[in-house]
Amino acid sequence: MPSAGLLLALATPIAAESAPNPSSAKAPPPAAVEDVRVQPRGQEFMPNSAEDQATQRRQSIFNEQQGIDNAEFDRKLKICRGC
Repeated sequence: MPSAGLLLALATPIAAESAPNPSSAKAPPPAAVEDVRVQPRGQEFMPNSAEDQATQRRQSIFNEQQGIDNAEFDRKLKICRGC
């Protein structure tokens, strides 16, 4: 039968680990969340403005160039799929 001193020595670290740490008891307050606006409001949203049309034109040119580049890459890439 184990001695009482041995049981006390084995139980002490467990009790020490289960005691809450006073320095970690207080968690820092959460950081303030920024206000995120998803939808445009008022004068910010002008779907047919010159700026919007210029953006659409740039995107169309980019998409067209990407399509040309993709087609060229596909022609260069030769993979035998019927093997």
